[in-house]
Amino acid sequence: MDIIENLEVFPSRKHFINVEEKFIQFTKGCRVLPATYFEDPSLHFTLKAAYQPGEKKTFPNGGFEVYGPEGNVFNYELDQLVVHPFHFGMTKYFSKAQNVVKEKITTESKGKRGRPSMDPELKKIKLEYKPTGGKRGRPAMDPELKAIKDAEKAERAAHSTGKRGRPKKVVS
Repeated sequence: MDIIENLEVFPSRKHFINVEEKFIQFTKGCRVLPATYFEDPSLHFTLKAAYQPGEKKTFPNGGFEVYGPEGNVFNYELDQLVVHPFHFGMTKYFSKAQNVVKEKITTESKGKRGRPSMDPELKKIKLEYKPTGGKRGRPAMDPELKAIKDAEKAERAAHSTGKRGRPKKVVS
C-alpha cells in the first residue's frame, strides 16, 4: 500500500495505490484510514456509508461518508480510503511500513531519568567531607544565652497569678 499525491486536480489530494484486497473490504461501522491522515493513524474514523459509481447523485464516481474523530462527517473518493490496519489487529503495521530510524539517546548527553548529566571533570572532583557529628534536629543553644532566657522565665513565673489567657472583665 503506497500513497501518492495527485497535483493535477484542484485541490490536490492524496490517494492509495497498490492496496491489498483485505484493506478494501468495507463494512458499515468499521474503522477506516483516510490517505490524508495516514501520518497520524491514532485518529479514529468510522465508515458511515459507501456508494458505488452512479448510486448517489452527490457521488457520481462513487465514494464514502466517514464519521471523523469529533463526530463530524467527511466525504472521500473510492481510492482515498482503506480499512484501518488496527481493525485487523495489526498494531505494529505503521512501525514496519514507515522505516523510521529512531535516534538512540546516549548516556553521555543524558543522566539518570533524562536529566542532563554533569561534566566529567566535575564528577572527578570529590567534595570535602564535613562531619556533622551524626546529630539530628536543632543545635544546642549557647550556655550564656540559655542562662539569660531561664532567668527571664523565672522572673515571669514569679509575677504570674498562675492563670492562663486574658483575665475576665469585672462588671461593677
